[in-house]
Amino acid sequence: MSGEELLAEARKFEKNLLNFFWRQGVSYSEGEDMVQETYLRLWKYRGEYGPGAKLSTFLFILARQVRISALRSQTRREEREKRWGREQPQTQPAGAACARDDVRWALSRLSAPLRDVVELGVFQDLPYAEVAAILGIPVGTVKSRMSNALKKLKEVFDERRSGQND
Repeated sequence: MSGEELLAEARKFEKNLLNFFWRQGVSYSEGEDMVQETYLRLWKYRGEYGPGAKLSTFLFILARQVRISALRSQTRREEREKRWGREQPQTQPAGAACARDDVRWALSRLSAPLRDVVELGVFQDLPYAEVAAILGIPVGTVKSRMSNALKKLKEVFDERRSGQND
């Protein structure tokens, strides 16, 4: 498959990639930029993609790397601003107005490893073996993290619900 054909095929996953970034707490416009960055990395590393591999797996590996790079940059920027004495804006969790916002808010309460497993396994509907390949961890670890993530999400929603009833 030529590089152009590979990019054309990758464009079919644009909505999935946007949703992946959105559920990671990224704004829509930042998500679009990250999708483009994912495509740039796909072009750069197209020689690493083997014809027997699933393109979705390769794309989500690249997308995860893009997100990690963005988080590192954000952390460095925040550390510089702290050193220079600038205050960081406080972010508030989304209200209960929309179920999608509630889910996004709840996912933000998970650690990154748990959130990654939920995003790929639930929202991207990937099999555990593919999630394991993307994250570079054993399938058993994926299962364990998924179980822990679902327990934690239940706790988060139960706490929120009990707080609203008080």
